[in-house]
Amino acid sequence: MKALRFMALLFAASFAPCVAQTVSSTAAEQIIVYRLPDPERVYIYPSGFVVYEAKIPENTIVSNAFILPENIQLDSLIISLSGKRVYSYSTETAEALVVLRRGEQPATVRILRVSIPELPAGASLDVKYGIRNSGLTWTPVLDLEVEDGGYLGCALLADIRAERELSQTTRYILAQRPEIILVSSQNTLLDDRGAVFNLGKTLIEANKRTLFKLEEGRARYDVVYQWDANREERLSAVLRAPSPFKTMVGQVRRYLNASGMNISQSSGLTISPDRPIVCYIGEQPNIAAFKSVRTAEFPERENQPFTHYLEYRVTNQLDKRASVEISVPVSYGVKHRNEYHFTKEPDERPGDRMIWKYDLGPGEQALVEFNFDSETKDNPLYSQFDYSEGGR
Repeated sequence: MKALRFMALLFAASFAPCVAQTVSSTAAEQIIVYRLPDPERVYIYPSGFVVYEAKIPENTIVSNAFILPENIQLDSLIISLSGKRVYSYSTETAEALVVLRRGEQPATVRILRVSIPELPAGASLDVKYGIRNSGLTWTPVLDLEVEDGGYLGCALLADIRAERELSQTTRYILAQRPEIILVSSQNTLLDDRGAVFNLGKTLIEANKRTLFKLEEGRARYDVVYQWDANREERLSAVLRAPSPFKTMVGQVRRYLNASGMNISQSSGLTISPDRPIVCYIGEQPNIAAFKSVRTAEFPERENQPFTHYLEYRVTNQLDKRASVEISVPVSYGVKHRNEYHFTKEPDERPGDRMIWKYDLGPGEQALVEFNFDSETKDNPLYSQFDYSEGGR
């Protein structure tokens, strides 16, 4: 009977050396069995893409070949020998008997066999590769809690989920508590270390959702009442606070807890040290808003025969002071740039918008008035105004 060789499936991060065991009934019969080494490191990306790093010890290489999981992404495979890339190798998909757990019989597993021609004797290899359909995903979560004294408790969490139908090898690897590293960006070359979170040797189990705290902080918050004046009828209440985090993470789910209630916001927020945390709370009908427009025609003006006179009025009907922001988009014109004339200049001009800011006491009113000369008479948004004259 010919000798059979069994290799361990190298399905995790950096591997510890494994020892081959030889079982023989006669001198002519030998079976070499390689054990599955304990994993050390796994990189998980939000999309579910997983990257493994592994050492391939000398005693797991048979006839210049070693094995990897079948679902490896071939274009992500990197092989190194003594720190230098190995570019010449071949791969084939096959079935092999693999020992997954110590003390168990080997099982038939579909694998990828990697062969390297002219591999030096006694060589050990380093490999890095990505896995598709890993069954592991993570999502950044921002948990906010309104505290006494005008403070906001902030916790940046990692929500890690493992599917129910994880492969047997993945279940074994996670049970060994490998080093779990979460990466928040698809391109770490463009991000600093704030995009990588090392959770250490933690336990991740199949069919479970596990939360980990990445960073925690506290910041003072304000409630600002914003009015997208040309598009909205009412003002929106928005909670705003400076970010207490050093981390930059995109597509973050938000949860705002106040008085035992949870306001979930599914839209992806970007957390960054240079950006405030902003949460929409809801509409505020107790701050009255009024907008009007009057359009006048001046035929003697060749390029800009129309002037639009706009008025935006906000009245604080709350029994407390309110920070109000009135936001109006800039109208540019087509052939000729519109010319603006302000009673009060905007406080900010972010992008294509103009913003006026007010601190109103109970019963106080804010008034924004301006006009602009234009080549066009009509604006479809004027149909939503409380009063419109001279258009169409």
